[in-house]
Amino acid sequence: MNTYAVVNIKTDPKVKDRAARVAEKLGVSINAVLNNELRRFALEESVTFDTPSAPNLSTQKTLTRSRKQIERGDYYRFQDNGAAIDFLRCELQ
Repeated sequence: MNTYAVVNIKTDPKVKDRAARVAEKLGVSINAVLNNELRRFALEESVTFDTPSAPNLSTQKTLTRSRKQIERGDYYRFQDNGAAIDFLRCELQ
């Protein structure tokens, strides 16, 4: 007879619900997904935490300015990389 350890985790209910829907769609249980991740963690002895890429306020402002500049057509366009490099060399002189 197999014996199992019980692991309780705390997570955001929305994350749990999304994960449950995906697991059901894939035909696996949440237990199978979590067991797989625990095995991988134990085997690889490492963990990677991915965080969504969200620009900070300064970057958001820069992106907004850039989008407006592009909408105005205020940008340079080059036929190839060589032309872009030549332009940059002239700008730096």
